[in-house]
Amino acid sequence: MLEDLENLIDLQRIDNRINEISKILSDVPAYIAEIQEEYDTVNQKFTTLTDLLSNLRSENMILNEHYNNKKILLDKSHKKLSTVKNTKEYESVLKELDILKKEITENESKLLEISYKIESTESDLSEISGRKSELDQKYEELQKRRDLENQEVTEELKDLEIERKTVAEKIRKQYLSKYEVIRKARNNLAIVRIDKEICSGCYMKVPPQLYVEVKKNSSVHQCPNCQRFLYYREGEEQ
Repeated sequence: MLEDLENLIDLQRIDNRINEISKILSDVPAYIAEIQEEYDTVNQKFTTLTDLLSNLRSENMILNEHYNNKKILLDKSHKKLSTVKNTKEYESVLKELDILKKEITENESKLLEISYKIESTESDLSEISGRKSELDQKYEELQKRRDLENQEVTEELKDLEIERKTVAEKIRKQYLSKYEVIRKARNNLAIVRIDKEICSGCYMKVPPQLYVEVKKNSSVHQCPNCQRFLYYREGEEQ
């Protein structure tokens, strides 16, 4: 068999196993899936409450600053009242005092309301933090269990990646680049066996003359339908 074909078949074997291992590593074990939904929900709620509390505290700080500024202005207005020289000035200062008192009263109401919200949010956050700590610890333990279970295939994956690089270097660039394009377009399968004039990749019949040429395994051919590389081995299962 042509060396390029042998190497392409070998590369496909490696990629098939890499794909299998990747699926194993990406699958979520049942023991993690059991707590995944609650874990995600609790962490999302924790983040939401943390952001809310931060915003409330910032708002409270701004309101306090406004409140204190209004109090200072009120004190100044009271002092100004004793220095007025006529009725018009006196009425103007009284109006100013009324506006400031109203604004201060409104600020006090807002401060009281936001203080309640902060207290309530802190209570909720404290409660969710306890559950989050429990779930974080359990989730970490389960992840370690998963990593331990996957240790063997993880090591195999590292070896396969090294082997793949070695095999790929033996294949001519014109075939290797085509292989990569086809593999990405055809669900990781770029080279397939042909049997009885049927491509085992797309299950379409190829022209009889092409089948004769592929059976020789002396040059590289592609399926006219799916573009996968073709090879022939008698009695081999795809």
